[in-house]
Amino acid sequence: MEGLVQDFLYNLSLAVLTLLASIAIYGIKKMTDKLVAETNKIDSEEERGLIHDAIFRLDDVAEKTVKKIEQTVAKEMRQAVKDGVKSKEDLIELSKVAFNEIKKTMEPEYVNALKATLGDVDAYIRNTIEAKVLEIKEGAI
Repeated sequence: MEGLVQDFLYNLSLAVLTLLASIAIYGIKKMTDKLVAETNKIDSEEERGLIHDAIFRLDDVAEKTVKKIEQTVAKEMRQAVKDGVKSKEDLIELSKVAFNEIKKTMEPEYVNALKATLGDVDAYIRNTIEAKVLEIKEGAI
């Protein structure tokens, strides 16, 4: 009986986490859509094009970076955390690796365009990383 209750609570927890993650992805997608809509209001065609390119470039770089880390390190790291060999902080450290790779890869003109439009580019990059991780886990990309 106790095992049944534990299974139920575990499945309920997973369902709640999945729901929260889906809400987070939805929010990030809405934020991206809003950003694209805002850039459409910019008068300068060149500036608008640069911002659109920056958004899509960030999405592409984030997806490729997260997939690379997932393919090379993340699966084993999650299993090591589950087995108690590694700490959850080691797993969290992978998002910092992804963040640094993305920042290094992004062209300065794109980063500057995003700063002018978003303000906190670092937070946007971190949110994009989290969304990509979740998409990979759910098999969306």
